[in-house]
Amino acid sequence: MLMHQSRLAPSRVVAVALAIAAASLFADVASARDDGQVSIVVKYRDLDLSHSTDVEALYSRLKNASQKVCYVYDMRDLRMQRIKNACSDAALSRAVERVNEPKLTALHAAEPRIRVAGKS
Repeated sequence: MLMHQSRLAPSRVVAVALAIAAASLFADVASARDDGQVSIVVKYRDLDLSHSTDVEALYSRLKNASQKVCYVYDMRDLRMQRIKNACSDAALSRAVERVNEPKLTALHAAEPRIRVAGKS
């Protein structure tokens, strides 16, 4: 496929879908729909994933979307921060997996993970 053809490909869209196993636990974390899932559509039709800068742009979009679907009103509670971080990490990992682009997967794998310390 020629490079310019990738922009002509059918609309490429990934839905960042997050399945919430225990809806009652996450009720305060995100405004979940009745089916227990929250999603945001991230469009990347304008990006050419053969370029590193576009891969980074897509990763940034996916990361931002994962933060939005796992919104927490009160970040002062360490327990809620841990739940939100786990939610965001799972949503981002699932989105990267669905895009199925090796450069994006490598970027995601290389990103350092910072965790909030808590009581054991």
